[in-house]
Amino acid sequence: MPIAAVRRARLDVLTRGGHDGSNEDLVCYAQKNEREAKRAHVGASERTCAQVHSYKYTSPPSTSFEKLFLERWWTYVVERWCPLWVAPNALTFGGLMLVMVTYALYWTHTPVLAHTAPSWMYAVSAVLMFAYQTADGIDGKQARRTKSGSPLGEVVDHGCDAICTCVYGIIFVDLLAVGIATPAARAFAVMMMTSSRIFFAVDTVSSTYTGLLPVNTAFDVQEMQILLQISMIVFGFVGSDAMNAFTITLPIIGERGVVRLLVDGGALFGVRSRAMTFYRTVTAKEVPPHWPKHRNPTRIALFCIVNELFHGVCLYFAPNLALAHATSMLLFAEAEMSIMRLRVSDPDWPLFNWLSGFIMIMTTFVPAGNMFIGGMLLGAALFLLLHRSATLCAQVTGCLGMHSNIFILPPRKEE
Repeated sequence: MPIAAVRRARLDVLTRGGHDGSNEDLVCYAQKNEREAKRAHVGASERTCAQVHSYKYTSPPSTSFEKLFLERWWTYVVERWCPLWVAPNALTFGGLMLVMVTYALYWTHTPVLAHTAPSWMYAVSAVLMFAYQTADGIDGKQARRTKSGSPLGEVVDHGCDAICTCVYGIIFVDLLAVGIATPAARAFAVMMMTSSRIFFAVDTVSSTYTGLLPVNTAFDVQEMQILLQISMIVFGFVGSDAMNAFTITLPIIGERGVVRLLVDGGALFGVRSRAMTFYRTVTAKEVPPHWPKHRNPTRIALFCIVNELFHGVCLYFAPNLALAHATSMLLFAEAEMSIMRLRVSDPDWPLFNWLSGFIMIMTTFVPAGNMFIGGMLLGAALFLLLHRSATLCAQVTGCLGMHSNIFILPPRKEE
């Protein structure tokens, strides 16, 4: 199978010590009976298999929109429209495909991110993003219905969410009609794209450390997505200038649109919320039992921030921003899954990846319109993401005795 060939790729040199999991000569340490104990799988070792089995998922508290209508909507969809033979990972991956359609629509119809696409594109994109949000909300419910919950589900879900975060970054830039035509506009656009990724990365460190995704029960990601989808439709028809139709004058800031102020206030609220969450995480007195004690969460968070700032610089100087952003998005998803790997399977997993940095640097030298070299870099980033994903999936499914195909449900037990 093609995915098996990707998984067996020899990329040990990237992580200095064979942590990529491509060595399939070792037998599983976690299987209990003699027949299964003879079966080899990716990343089999006493420590990694123990890490997989010690993993426990804790569901975060519901937020305001989830309590008001989203939970009821998700329950209706999964019970009315999802057969029991549909794997939760298939729902997650299907939702991701809708996100990628939206991504293509934006770069095709508003390539300068100045809110110049036709109205129908914004309406279609909003529907597609809501469909993704729905798929993201029902995959866990489907896992409970089919009794197929595992660490693999959260890893797949998190990787898809990382890509979705990058897509929402360009949607937000376009919604504000920032554009990328001038150096100042591009700098502001890249800053907004990078900021959303930094918030996501820091949240990932917090969630992998504590075992619980940090959420603000009043206003969090679910609410932000709904409001952004509504804004895509409304301002897609009335134009982004409506944000500044009603203005007020503030000290220092000067004249500012009321709607734009609400957007700015929401962004500042998000910054403060994430900073406080991470502060509470790193100042906790006890280290959670599933977190490797030799890995400092503060250092990992700082590494993530520096890495995203490096990507931001590359995006700013890249002649072809669309190509550089797509490449960076794939590398971001790979980096986020690497952080999850610390908790799920490999506590010694090295986060620094020189190939990822090399690919990103090279995007700043690709001339605009050169799709051959650009396509090679994009393909390298995609291969790296697929390799990391395939080895992690094979390791988790091997340790837990699951089917190697993540889209196949385990046999149902008779009641």
